[in-house]
Amino acid sequence: MPADETTGRHRRQEQPRRRLPAPRGIALYSAAAVVAFAVIGALLSFTSHGPSALAVAQNESARSADDRAADAEHRASRGEARTGDTPSRQPSPKASAAAKPSPATTTAQPPPSTATAAPTTAPPTPAVIAPIGELSQAEMNNAVTIIRTGQQMGLPSRAFVVALSTALQESHLHNLANSNVPESLNLPNEGVGSDHDSVGLFQQRPNWGTVEELMNPAESARRFYSALVEVSGWQQMDVTVAAQTVQVSAFPDAYARWQSLAEQVVAAVA
Repeated sequence: MPADETTGRHRRQEQPRRRLPAPRGIALYSAAAVVAFAVIGALLSFTSHGPSALAVAQNESARSADDRAADAEHRASRGEARTGDTPSRQPSPKASAAAKPSPATTTAQPPPSTATAAPTTAPPTPAVIAPIGELSQAEMNNAVTIIRTGQQMGLPSRAFVVALSTALQESHLHNLANSNVPESLNLPNEGVGSDHDSVGLFQQRPNWGTVEELMNPAESARRFYSALVEVSGWQQMDVTVAAQTVQVSAFPDAYARWQSLAEQVVAAVA
């Protein structure tokens, strides 16, 4: 018999094996057991963990509520919860920029008042003292200047008499320029002399100061007084001697003739 036929016959004689189904009662019992175990496990889990888990949840909820309340209270104390609260001391740059008005909205300042203040009272002009004796008003004015300068220096009236006697003899109380001193001609003057290079009320020469200084009545008087007080015992000297000691004139006795007028002027002014 051929091999393939034998093999075929043998194959036809083999039958597949079938599994016998499990009894239905056993399957149901197994399913019920699984469900029961699941239910029991759930109950045991709830029994052991349920109350504590619930308490934990409640505690967490209460804690969250407390935290929210505390946070709200903190914000309220800082003025963040109410718009009417005082802002923080250091506003943010954005808030500062918003608070600054733009140039277009800046309130214009009123122009300064143009009303002038009441003028202050000017110091009174010294009253003009009328001339004494044969003096003109211009000569009297120069005499007053000589006396006022001596008063400012704190000198006694005796010095004023010596100075006036000297100026009366030298220039008759005229502020003289000098034709030999061209510079003096360009300064205010009350006449022109020609004695060497002497100028001014006291006919002082360049060794006494500059031409401008010597042509200033008050300054020339101050320089005369400064030289007079350097003379030892000048207050006890005769007027003509004191004047000559300062001036060193070629006519030392000439000053005496003016002493009486000088004293009258001093009495009227000082």
